[in-house]
Amino acid sequence: MDVSLQWLLPDGRAGATLPDGRTVRIAGALPGDEVTVELDATGRGRAVDATVTTRRLDSPHRRAAPCPLTHTCGGCDLADADPTARHTWLGAMLGHVYRRAEAVPITASPRTEGHRARITLHFQDGALGYRAPRSHTLVPVTRCLVARPELQAALDQLLATFATDPGRFAGLTDVELRTDGDHTVYVFEGRSRDPKALADLGNVVVDGRTVAGDPFLSLPVDGVSLRVGPRSFYQVNLEVNLLLGAFVRDTLRAARAERVLDLYAGVGNLSLPLAASGTPVVAVESPGPGAEDLRHNARGLPVEVKAPSAEKFDPSRTPFDAVILDPPRAGAAGVLPRVLRNRPRIAVYVSCFAPSAARDLAAATGYEVDDVRGFDLFPDTHHVESVVVLRRR
Repeated sequence: MDVSLQWLLPDGRAGATLPDGRTVRIAGALPGDEVTVELDATGRGRAVDATVTTRRLDSPHRRAAPCPLTHTCGGCDLADADPTARHTWLGAMLGHVYRRAEAVPITASPRTEGHRARITLHFQDGALGYRAPRSHTLVPVTRCLVARPELQAALDQLLATFATDPGRFAGLTDVELRTDGDHTVYVFEGRSRDPKALADLGNVVVDGRTVAGDPFLSLPVDGVSLRVGPRSFYQVNLEVNLLLGAFVRDTLRAARAERVLDLYAGVGNLSLPLAASGTPVVAVESPGPGAEDLRHNARGLPVEVKAPSAEKFDPSRTPFDAVILDPPRAGAAGVLPRVLRNRPRIAVYVSCFAPSAARDLAAATGYEVDDVRGFDLFPDTHHVESVVVLRRR
């Protein structure tokens, strides 16, 4: 069957409408491609998967991927796409998911290469690299174009040490390289025979224990310096994180929020700068490394830290007139309706997977979507961060 692909789906596949009205979903293709496909015979319902047998005509928005590993490591699944077209597709996708009349505007990354502040590599069969998509096959890597320059320098040092003395790394499974733009930390996982043998790399953590140097990053956000421990989450794109956070805080300031509830607060990335400017904050984060960093970062600020999970937190006992939610990919099912019973004037929902957010927002009775924005935290991929602003009717 011949198909002209028309749009981008939230999971990165390209889609089109078949003559019988069904939607076809195709991995490894771009909107604008004209392809011959084989439909999945087991498909049921209004959507069917398909496999490309021939790409008859390239999308006019195709380009030569800048990285030679693009089609093996799988990390940058839309590196074949022109960045402007990719933003257009992402905006249209978000508009469709959130049922907006128009495409959602996308804030571009100031860095199109060298933007990632975290990368994770794997040790396997005497090599170090990324895993191929949906596979345990290792793709050795010596240079990663999406890694920040300071991470590439750390990777160079790691590879040089690994090449001359691989025995030091026996028993290790993974290493995450982390940076705040200045300070860089190696976070190894696995059972090292001699963790101290890795100390000369610099700032080293092995299996959760500090071996050498300083394991904490210092993340500057809107005048506040946030401590980020080796197992705490932070956004991979430092520059876009600043832009996204500024939008969230400017929105709440414009709404004259007097007391903010921050659910899934992490280390305080979105709300602590509000507290630093005098707005009281109640920050909720599940017990663990993130909550420990949050307590450290909140010292001296008008912040009340609570450490149940957001799912177990009872908002009825906490006064607030504005709420931030920044849940993981699975979303905040059941949390948003419970929070909105307090009738806050404004809610800001930050999501890394729009379908989860759209499902949750469908239960926001008595509220309407006032604004939606997209932020390109992950250039050359289908991933996009979205921010939805809800206002009470």
